Amino acid sequence: MRYIKLFMLFAVASLFASCSDDETINSNKVTAGFVNDTIVVKENTGFFNIPIKIEGARNGDVKLEVSVAETGTNPAKEDENYRITGKSLQLLTDTLKSSTLNVEVQTVDDQEINENREFTVTIKSQQGVTLTDQVSVVVVIRDNDAAFYEKFFGKWEFTAIDSDGNDVKRNITISGVTDESDPWYDYVLSVHAPAFLNVGVDLDFDWYFLYEFDKETKTGSLTFVQGETISSYGGVYEWCWLSNAQYYTTEWALGEGDSFPTEISFSTEDNGPLYFYATAPSEGWWERYSDIKIRKIQ
Repeated sequence: MRYIKLFMLFAVASLFASCSDDETINSNKVTAGFVNDTIVVKENTGFFNIPIKIEGARNGDVKLEVSVAETGTNPAKEDENYRITGKSLQLLTDTLKSSTLNVEVQTVDDQEINENREFTVTIKSQQGVTLTDQVSVVVVIRDNDAAFYEKFFGKWEFTAIDSDGNDVKRNITISGVTDESDPWYDYVLSVHAPAFLNVGVDLDFDWYFLYEFDKETKTGSLTFVQGETISSYGGVYEWCWLSNAQYYTTEWALGEGDSFPTEISFSTEDNGPLYFYATAPSEGWWERYSDIKIRKIQ
């Protein structure tokens, strides 16, 4: 029995040795390089991948080692502003002519208003692969604590006084683009207000706010876009916002501890009334609103 046990031990040891010997490094013509020069993510993104493209069929394994470095005028610090899941990457033997290795990163969301932070990921060593020119990628972590543009997204309550002195209260939804490369990002907000006014039928209103925010002063502005169609009916009637003010606008500011304002008022004294104005089939105002306020409810 003892001899049988010894034989089994030798057999298991031989099996592990043979498995280890089977691990071979690729010798085919294969290249590796980052897909992007720069990647921009938001501070609250959480986990995301930085792709490395592998080109060429592999007759063995490909191994890469990456390193990180602080870069830019406001460097991102590892384990403080972000974390790397693993810096040693491996791709096993495969006949596929292209594949992808991912560097997994996790952003750390703080509660401070700061400039965007940067760091660089570089392929520092490789086995079984030739590197392309794209051996590094710059990662920009965009501060979300100063991105109050997106904090406007959600449900609001619109209140005002109409031309008859009646209180107006309507639910509105504010939204915007989320693609930071879009020219409207951080600049234009969209407002949807269902059944805002009844003129024999309920009219939905859709309009735009122009948005601005200054990090230095921690103040911003919100401006009604005038002259653009906000409602229509039957392919004949069209209406827009119009006022005697060139810009129907208001300023807003962060509260204590840089808290986001939950109520914003448009001064009638500064702007005058805001008219719901018909542009077709004949011009003229149908309703006017003063003492306009919006209040965040969700």
